[in-house]
Amino acid sequence: MRLKMKSTRYGSADGMRVDEYQKGEIYDVRETLASIFLKEGWAVKVNTTPRRTKDKGAAPENKTVKTKMKRNTQRGGHGA
Repeated sequence: MRLKMKSTRYGSADGMRVDEYQKGEIYDVRETLASIFLKEGWAVKVNTTPRRTKDKGAAPENKTVKTKMKRNTQRGGHGA
């Protein structure tokens, strides 16, 4: 479950490791820990539906840039 923390708290999702959950941050936590944070008023549930984004159309094509190559010419005598 996704939660946004209302205050900084410590919690353990697995009963082994304790993590810090910071105020204002959004976390994806297990249901058991989420229920405690919600019950105590330390967090609020965050909408899990993806945001809609504007369709910006297709990505621009990569255009090949043609450059003129200089010939390596020597002036002067013609080799023997």
